[in-house]
Amino acid sequence: MAAVEISEPKVHKKLVKFQALDGKNVEVQAVYEDSLSSGSSVGTVVAFHGSPGSHKDFKFIRQKLDDVGIRFIGINYPGFKQTEGYPNQQHSNDERQKYTDAFLKDFPIPGKVIFLAHSRGCENALITSTNFPATGLVLLNPVGFRPHKSISPLSRLQRVEWIYNMLPKFLADAMIYQMYVSFGLKVQDGEESINALRSVIRCGLDTTLPYVKKLQTQDTKKFIIFAGRDIIVEEEIVFESLKEYKDMEHFDYEKEIPLTDYSKILETFDSGKGASVFVKQDTHFQNKSRADLVTEVIKKIFGFEENGKNKL
Repeated sequence: MAAVEISEPKVHKKLVKFQALDGKNVEVQAVYEDSLSSGSSVGTVVAFHGSPGSHKDFKFIRQKLDDVGIRFIGINYPGFKQTEGYPNQQHSNDERQKYTDAFLKDFPIPGKVIFLAHSRGCENALITSTNFPATGLVLLNPVGFRPHKSISPLSRLQRVEWIYNMLPKFLADAMIYQMYVSFGLKVQDGEESINALRSVIRCGLDTTLPYVKKLQTQDTKKFIIFAGRDIIVEEEIVFESLKEYKDMEHFDYEKEIPLTDYSKILETFDSGKGASVFVKQDTHFQNKSRADLVTEVIKKIFGFEENGKNKL
């Protein structure tokens, strides 16, 4: 991928109030990116990061959206060094969704909306697409519907969390931080690391299937891209999950996606509900490596035309 000059993100704060799973009322100053707070005549992309992660994970895509006037909003879940965490935070889909719904409630997002997500964020983007009117759903490196290699066996990660809870915090933070660094994952400290661990332990997996079925009843365009060299999830797990998505055309590639094939992929949004793409030599970070294709898909779903006229 050629070097791209990335502009600084436009970061904002918003008070978000919601009820946690323990019944306590929570208030957090949500830190989020909003590239065009005045709105876009083309559409708005709302992005959900992985664990660990932040709005910065989509900077290559966001830069390309800036170039065509598409608004980008990057949600930051509490506890990942942008939006502060809160006591007894559970990191489950149910609680994350309470935060998501509260964040989006009364938020001025007129017109077409696409929910975009990477890795762990795909589950909440899926759920959100069934709660809010969604023009499109774009999933990058999704985790599937059964335990994948990064969390198997689940008991191993649960033991790590138990040990963390038993140790003095300074020792626990040092332990979990070193574990995440050894995996090659970018974390700033032990607090972010344990929050990432807790959120992947509490992945919804097969409990998200009802949302897929509900999505199938909607006129929502879908795009899924995944990789063969993903350090988080096996390709066969994502292939299994694709069986639950209907009316999507599939494309397989070894390493490169010819530019001439872009039009074939984009045409699926005219005849059906979208496409899935597998690239065998890609890694877990297609949010960077496939930013070009993802941007073209977003433009297609929005009906964006280079001559400046948009389909309604």
